[in-house]
Amino acid sequence: MKYIKKFPSTNDFETEGCFKGYTLSNGKSGIEVDYIDMITGHKFYQKESESIHIYFIIEGNGKANINGIEYNLEKGDTVEIPINTEFCFKGQMKMIEIMNPPFNPNTHIDTKANDL
Repeated sequence: MKYIKKFPSTNDFETEGCFKGYTLSNGKSGIEVDYIDMITGHKFYQKESESIHIYFIIEGNGKANINGIEYNLEKGDTVEIPINTEFCFKGQMKMIEIMNPPFNPNTHIDTKANDL
């Protein structure tokens, strides 16, 4: 088992011009840990029917809309998104994301365009 991992040299997922993501764990422990470099924000609101998302803002600031309520985000904030909660982000932020269980494209839904 590999206990120490180096930061990936290339991103693992992205939405061009919006964000780049780097997977830091393989999900075998039941959770997924990602580093997100949010460039402008999500293109769409999203909802997960299976995964809880926890974000820790390590740099920058922005906004979130969670179930219709707008929040200002800044370095040091932690954001917890429960299952079946519509949300999106806007701004320039670097974040650590923890998902439990790991991301599953079959349970992810883009709901509407980001209007933040």
